[in-house]
Amino acid sequence: MNKDWVLGLAVLLLLTACQRSTQLAVYTASEDEGEEATGLHQLEITLLPYDRDSIFEALAQQAPEPEPQPPQDLVDLRDSVSVAQERWREAEAAWNEIRSELQSLSERMEGMDRSSTAYYQLYRRFDELDGQLRGLDRVKQRYFDAYTELQSAYSTRADSFSAVLAAWEDIAFEGYVEIVDSLLEARGEALYDTTEAGWAFFQAPRGRWWIYTRFELPFEELYWNVPYRSTGGADTLTLNSANAEVRPIF
Repeated sequence: MNKDWVLGLAVLLLLTACQRSTQLAVYTASEDEGEEATGLHQLEITLLPYDRDSIFEALAQQAPEPEPQPPQDLVDLRDSVSVAQERWREAEAAWNEIRSELQSLSERMEGMDRSSTAYYQLYRRFDELDGQLRGLDRVKQRYFDAYTELQSAYSTRADSFSAVLAAWEDIAFEGYVEIVDSLLEARGEALYDTTEAGWAFFQAPRGRWWIYTRFELPFEELYWNVPYRSTGGADTLTLNSANAEVRPIF
């Protein structure tokens, strides 16, 4: 058999397969306030041939009991912990900034003539900042103690609610795995990739897919289950806060 003919046939089959699928690049981005978006590293992305949300919703509707909701005082306590944590972090950032300036001044003053005007001016600034640092140290510790006390109280309450929710999910979603296995058998396997510098890549056969992943933050998570239709060729899709669902974590 002619080798050139075999090679040509292989290339033709490869091109045909590519035309029947989409070379999909998925970019996952974190967007902190006031900062440029950066790619999320080592985040597993899954392309599902079914809508997982619709399955959970249908099972929840058939559950013998409604889904437990967090008590309002637990939500308020979580918000208080978040505020206390931010207050402590701001105090710590201010403390670190002053401490860094003190170290810089100390290095500049080394070897200077202590009787010089320049040294005296730096020393006065050093003494002023040193007083501010001691004051901030007390404030920082007070904020930290308040944060840890609230965090401890919240963790105890949150663990109790999580146990109640998990018990409900065990009953309500008992049939989830069986349903998914049936869908995968009928529609084909899910596709997986893990991000590198924010990017994940897929060869997605034509048809409907749902792009699923989640990224955990303090007290909440960014959840994606984005519908996507593969039509062949090449495509790029971005997952960020704009197309994420923000879900509370307890």
